[in-house]
Amino acid sequence: MISQLELKLKMWWQGIQPPHLQSMFRQYQMPPLERIALRKGRIAKMANLLLNKARVLKRALSVSVPFASIEDPQTYQQTLRSNIQLQLPRFEIATQHFFTGQKVSELNQFLKTLAGEKHCVHLSNSALLEVDEPLWLPTNVLIDGHGTHLVARLPIFPACVHVTQNLVGLTNLTIQTPGLAVLLQNARQVILRNLQILNSERGIAIIEAGQFIEMADILIRHPKGGMLIQGAVSHLWLHDSYILQGSRGDNGGAGVVITDSSLKFVVEEHSWGVSLTEPLWPVTQPAPHALLIENNEFSGHVAQGIYVDGGYGIVIRHNRIEDNDKEGICLDFGAVNNLVMENVFLNNGWRARQSDEHLRADLVLSFGRLAEGSATSKLPAVSLDNAAQNIILWNVIRDSAGDGIKVVRTGIRNLLLFNTIMDNNRGESTRLHFAGILLGNAHLEEGIESADHPLDFLPPLENIVAGNIIYGKHYHGILLDHDAMFNDIYDNLVRHFRRIPIAQASFRYNSIVGNSWQLLRRRTVTIILVGILCLMLGYSLAHTDLAMGIERLVDGVGTLGSKVCQICGGGD
Repeated sequence: MISQLELKLKMWWQGIQPPHLQSMFRQYQMPPLERIALRKGRIAKMANLLLNKARVLKRALSVSVPFASIEDPQTYQQTLRSNIQLQLPRFEIATQHFFTGQKVSELNQFLKTLAGEKHCVHLSNSALLEVDEPLWLPTNVLIDGHGTHLVARLPIFPACVHVTQNLVGLTNLTIQTPGLAVLLQNARQVILRNLQILNSERGIAIIEAGQFIEMADILIRHPKGGMLIQGAVSHLWLHDSYILQGSRGDNGGAGVVITDSSLKFVVEEHSWGVSLTEPLWPVTQPAPHALLIENNEFSGHVAQGIYVDGGYGIVIRHNRIEDNDKEGICLDFGAVNNLVMENVFLNNGWRARQSDEHLRADLVLSFGRLAEGSATSKLPAVSLDNAAQNIILWNVIRDSAGDGIKVVRTGIRNLLLFNTIMDNNRGESTRLHFAGILLGNAHLEEGIESADHPLDFLPPLENIVAGNIIYGKHYHGILLDHDAMFNDIYDNLVRHFRRIPIAQASFRYNSIVGNSWQLLRRRTVTIILVGILCLMLGYSLAHTDLAMGIERLVDGVGTLGSKVCQICGGGD
């Protein structure tokens, strides 16, 4: 039995704990998320004014998934996955049917005859089913295609498969269409498994609203744009899937586009540039949130692997994101309170396939192209632009053309922690160089009034960059752009940089302590060591016999070696 005193002590202790006892701030003894408020003085007052102005921070503090929910990453993603799994429809016990027709219109007529609790319809007669009208899936029905090909010769409006009902399943199908393959619209409790979608304009679109959706073993190959998630969509689980080789070069052509764009009549309008640049504050449109995207591959796109426009509470973990011509992932236009963790980013950001039109839209055409034809202006593996309180954690980031991780502008309270960042800056030129991590402060383009722009142009504020391994020939290991202030840079290991391990263009206060880097390059140390050894040998032989000279030389080498190790070991 627990005594009354023990019970009161337990209740008191639980009452003062944060919602998640494994909060990263407690586990890793990190500084608090909000640090400027703890300081006094003119600079702190100015920084507070900037924070109060930042629209992205207002957004981060107002959305329904607060930062406190994600600061224990493991618990948050496990809870999210469990909540989705509990709500998914189950068809283990269902009435079995076998459809033998040749057209989708015939299948629709057959589905209208079904009544009762749950039905499983097997497409068993033919390897090909002609899509002469949209396939409408009624509630409580699972369709098992057994490898059937749904083929549409022309685009079908609004999609080859249209789901507006709840408790629906679609499995084991190949869909070939020049239009949109699958559309989920206000659909709940849906499973899509083992689907192949080839050469479509858009593979899958989930719009307006929707909850408790699982997509597993999906292959979308050679689309113009891969997957679109728009509106008040939540509790969606995309896993063990491949979205490959999208051909659209704008942001809407990413492997996965997650957007809070306002409702449009034509589905693809949600991914157009004018829709992706709607104001991030005040919040007038519902945004996708509480999504779990894990164990997938997003590769070979002319745009990004993943583009997040205003989404929040999203977990993007354990994915392979490579060979995308733009960023591996871009958190943009009010992406807040998201987790990007345990991913592998490889060979992104080259802009080798971007057209002049794409470069002009991104305002980088003026930088020109390199001799082999790729754009001079490269992109990072991970980009944050007007993004706040995101956690970039435990990722491997390699061989990017541009920076490893880049805060473009208005990055506030983001945590860049324990990432392995190797051999980026591969697309450097005489004009542009790139860092392992850049906390940037991009200027507003000439001729544009800031009051008319949907983004803020503020310096990096209150970001934490800690515990990262930055290895390879980055121009700088970490670079803080002008006016960056009250950022904490600590416990990072930087090796084999080109110029400076941690560089600051800012004269404002930033805490930079406890980092490690080599102060002399290996080649320089080798030359110095050989030179000193030669001098020591010459001196020893000139003043003693050969045996004593060698003995003194060995002692000298040991002492010198320990000194070199101290020099090369690093510093603050």
